[in-house]
Amino acid sequence: MVVELLSTHTAGALVVDDRGAFIGFIREFDVLRAHEAGKDLNRLTAEQIMVKDRISVTDGTSIEDAVKLMEEKRLLNLPVTVNGKVAYSITRHDLLRAWIGLGVDIETNIAQ
Repeated sequence: MVVELLSTHTAGALVVDDRGAFIGFIREFDVLRAHEAGKDLNRLTAEQIMVKDRISVTDGTSIEDAVKLMEEKRLLNLPVTVNGKVAYSITRHDLLRAWIGLGVDIETNIAQ
């Protein structure tokens, strides 16, 4: 789990159950807190340390609303659902790129 986060250079990752349902989000901060608490990272599951708030947006959410939500909730990543299932996750960097026309437009989910 930790190696996966570090190898992808992401600040967090979605956690899904066996059916693919979104059940939480694990952040670097969650791993750091567990390590600081003296927990054995080799024995922990993502479910044991993840944030269970399932904050997400839909593929129809405006960039402005996604930015506002990320700012209010102090999120680094934001899951995007399509037809009720998490399809991908966006970062503040993704939103900035989309806002200036250099990245994925979350309003239409089409690479520009």
